[in-house]
Amino acid sequence: MKKLIIFALTFTLFSCAKEEIPEYTIISGKYTNTGEEMFTLRGVAFQKEIAINQDGTFTDTLHLDYNGAYRIGRQEIYLHSGKNLDFDANAEDWSTVVFTGDLAAENSYISKKHNLEKETISTDPKAFYLVGETEFLSRLNDFNQKRKELLEQSVFTVADFKEKEVRSLEYHTNYLLNTYIQYQKRFGDKDFQVSENFPDTQITDLENTEDYNFSTAYRSLINDDFYKKVEEEMGDDGSPEKYYQALFTTFKTVKNQSIKNSLGRVVAQAVSSSNNNSEEIYNYLLDNITDEGFKTELTEKYNKIKTLVKGNPSPKFNYENHKGGTTSLDDLKGKFVYIDVWATWCGPCKREIPHLKEIEKLYHDKNIEIVSISIDDKKDYEKWKEFVGTEELGGIQLYADNAWQSQFVSDYAIEGIPRFILIDTEGNIISADAPRPSDEKLIELFTEIGL
Repeated sequence: MKKLIIFALTFTLFSCAKEEIPEYTIISGKYTNTGEEMFTLRGVAFQKEIAINQDGTFTDTLHLDYNGAYRIGRQEIYLHSGKNLDFDANAEDWSTVVFTGDLAAENSYISKKHNLEKETISTDPKAFYLVGETEFLSRLNDFNQKRKELLEQSVFTVADFKEKEVRSLEYHTNYLLNTYIQYQKRFGDKDFQVSENFPDTQITDLENTEDYNFSTAYRSLINDDFYKKVEEEMGDDGSPEKYYQALFTTFKTVKNQSIKNSLGRVVAQAVSSSNNNSEEIYNYLLDNITDEGFKTELTEKYNKIKTLVKGNPSPKFNYENHKGGTTSLDDLKGKFVYIDVWATWCGPCKREIPHLKEIEKLYHDKNIEIVSISIDDKKDYEKWKEFVGTEELGGIQLYADNAWQSQFVSDYAIEGIPRFILIDTEGNIISADAPRPSDEKLIELFTEIGL
């Protein structure tokens, strides 16, 4: 009898114990046509490289900082600690993605929502936005009604997902209203003003951590507000120096730690070889950011840019030449070298091309080589080759061996393109962040060095 009582008590203890929820999340599946051996999962102050096997399969264990929205490239996914996700996707067409696992319902809904947005807006945004105010508001209302129906028809496994998504859709509506005004001013009338009946787009709560983690639309509103304040701080001075200072000044007004951690990566642009206040900004970021991974990256960058000063030997390259073979920096010794780091997908890069062609014509008989280094992904290699030929790009056209991870790009701490670099005849740095071809200061710099 005593043994039976002990067994009964033991059984009761085990059966009544609270189920332990794992503190980790497993993400797995198949991801094809990426052209890469890994993909990057990004979130708020979160970044993880996930390896892809030769057959496209992958699996990784994640320790998430929060439950909410993450991104793979431009594709949004929802992750939740302790709940696993599996997906089968084609990088060239995410609309066909299939989700399974604990979070299949939430992510299938997100995919359908994004497909709806693509069909209605993203495929031809000008057609959606460049209409009269009454017509636009009617279109927006129809779009919102379809999204509402999709949400009501969906059943989720995460208890508070729907509640948060309702707020996220409201934030996205505000974002679309703001985008309408921006499109009208950019592509229509620069003095465009909405009527007094236009919906109010102001968001009163700009410090909500829960919504920031969950909603990419809310993040977009926060970012837009941040950049608006940066522009106000800059005034009419569009110089890089003023921009860096405006970034820093505006950042210091942000109170929410999650938002600080995220915007810190934006402000890190100001830690630059061309900014005399880099040390002050670097130290401030170290003191005010809690993302240890970011602080490690920032320190590595800061240590790099301290070496990118005028007169120091330049980092070197040896990359494939569009005309055949390879070309290295050493091959160009004895000439000044003006380097353009760019990519075919980069709009600002392509806007500099006509100006770069003018520089090439102006200095074709001078002791200088114009070198363009593409950091296009491997999957866009053929696109690069065709673009160079079709656009009749001159100078020396090179293709970096590993996109953003190429050693030359890393050594120069390049985080945004286009980026221009000027090197002297001995291979030493003149400017690690030289003026763009469209900037009249470039001609001044060339004159200064005797060209």
